[in-house]
Amino acid sequence: MSDFTPYAVSVEDMMRARDERVHAQNEMLAAAASFPAPTALLSFGMNIPGAVKQTPLIRSGFLFGKERLTALLHREDYALLRTRELRRVSGDSWLCLVGAPPEAVKRLAVALEDSEPLARLFDIDVLNCEGQKLSREDFFLPPRRCLLCEEAAVVCARSRAHSVDALFSRCDSLLREAFPLSASFFSALENHAALSLLDEVYAAPKPGLVDRIDSGAHADMKFEDFILSTAAITPFLREMAVTAYQTCFSLPDAARETDAALFSRLREIGKRAESEMYAATGGVNTHKGAVFTLGLLSAGAGLLYAKSGKLSAETILDEVQNLVGDTLRQELADLKAGEVGKAHGEAVLHRDGTGGVRSAAAKGFPVLRSVALPLLRQYEAEERPAEASVLNVLLHLILHVSDTNVLYRGGKDALLTLRADCRNILSHGGAFTPEGTDLLYELKETCKQRNVSPGGAADLLSAALFLHRLEKTFR
Repeated sequence: MSDFTPYAVSVEDMMRARDERVHAQNEMLAAAASFPAPTALLSFGMNIPGAVKQTPLIRSGFLFGKERLTALLHREDYALLRTRELRRVSGDSWLCLVGAPPEAVKRLAVALEDSEPLARLFDIDVLNCEGQKLSREDFFLPPRRCLLCEEAAVVCARSRAHSVDALFSRCDSLLREAFPLSASFFSALENHAALSLLDEVYAAPKPGLVDRIDSGAHADMKFEDFILSTAAITPFLREMAVTAYQTCFSLPDAARETDAALFSRLREIGKRAESEMYAATGGVNTHKGAVFTLGLLSAGAGLLYAKSGKLSAETILDEVQNLVGDTLRQELADLKAGEVGKAHGEAVLHRDGTGGVRSAAAKGFPVLRSVALPLLRQYEAEERPAEASVLNVLLHLILHVSDTNVLYRGGKDALLTLRADCRNILSHGGAFTPEGTDLLYELKETCKQRNVSPGGAADLLSAALFLHRLEKTFR
């Protein structure tokens, strides 16, 4: 099982990063000639001692500093003429060509560097249009202070007064204090995935699905299987998030991994997750669909967190659509043109033309955007009971999802009948009312008799709960 392992940069890496940054600065300075004077080039990065320059914590500090700088420039009504960000394992850089006098921009940068302890990690250079770097001494400003003592930082650096470990430990403490969630991002994501899967299976009564009451229309499954399966697969969801996160950072001059290549790697992780699921459950397929859906969402969250340090459900879905859309659309076209495979979804694709979870993922799971997430937010704002909210969201999902599990077991008539039953239950208030709950119990028994189970809607319910938790924690 792989987890986030920080890259230790070499001296050669740092030299290449410096050369790349200087080259980017020169390109910016050349572009300055096309704008009215005065202009200044601002170059921002993190001043982190040691060989590790890129972690979620360090990235959060960088994004915070970039945000603070942008806000200060806007406050002064300075035009941001051109910007460029270099996301590198050797450390991030943000370049900004500013429509303002270099001296004014330098004073602004110094004020930020001296404003708070965390800002002492900011490394902000300001260059004039000739490429000359402005220094504090140019303005008779005091030098920057050491992180560990009150001496001038340059004096301590030259004398090596403090060990690299001591300096890095101080940086780490400042970052953890400022961004406590960033230090545990991947652990929190794994926990949110587990809780979402458990909330789905626990909620009862559900039509045809395994819940804490019984096995629904699944004679081969029991509630305990889902508990074991959840513990087995969630570490792999974390691994997918880590894998996607790390693709956002490269060494200078290294080509970024293509979306297709990343998707292929995620699928290999998914296969290992399925193997662990079957081992934990004695061969029962409890969460194969959830591995695919929540795996993609975990990867989307990793990509988005690397880029912005924040999560919103809709933007995660955008990342997923961008990552897998082209590949899955081609796969669906190939499947339609080929022979019927063994998978239930492929049989339904040929018989009914329904693309199932592949089609949903290629479109960025539109039913999560338009139905499940708005309802979860609404019910939470209305302080509705949590379990009843989960059940009502499931009923709404059944109304909007062409569930391949239902279609495979009973065809279109079974799906239309199930939707009519769910619509009737919701007209009585669903799980929010005693009448609606009684009807849910009745539908639970009916689905067992019909051998109908909306497993696709259940996977999407887990996905919605997962996204809702992520955005509340990391928005």
